[in-house]
Amino acid sequence: MMELFISLGIAAILMALEYLLSAKLKNPFWGGIIPLILIIATIYIFSSRLLPLNRDSLFPFILLISFMLGDWISGREKYKKNQQKELDKMKAKDMGD
Repeated sequence: MMELFISLGIAAILMALEYLLSAKLKNPFWGGIIPLILIIATIYIFSSRLLPLNRDSLFPFILLISFMLGDWISGREKYKKNQQKELDKMKAKDMGD
């Protein structure tokens, strides 16, 4: 049971880091680092037979990668929204002066 809490804690930290990388940095590829590492690690784990390749062992990896990619996409959307807000503020300030 303790392993489950540790795993969930690590996943939560990775997801928060993923969101920050994708939402705060200009280059979108920074946010793709964690999902890419997870995909490579998953391929390695199953190709080296550290875990058997079946539905029960593959599902958590697919779920985690899906959440990470979702965070990447939502982070980029937030970044673009923030950029547009800044442009709108600058335009409004220029028109007011």
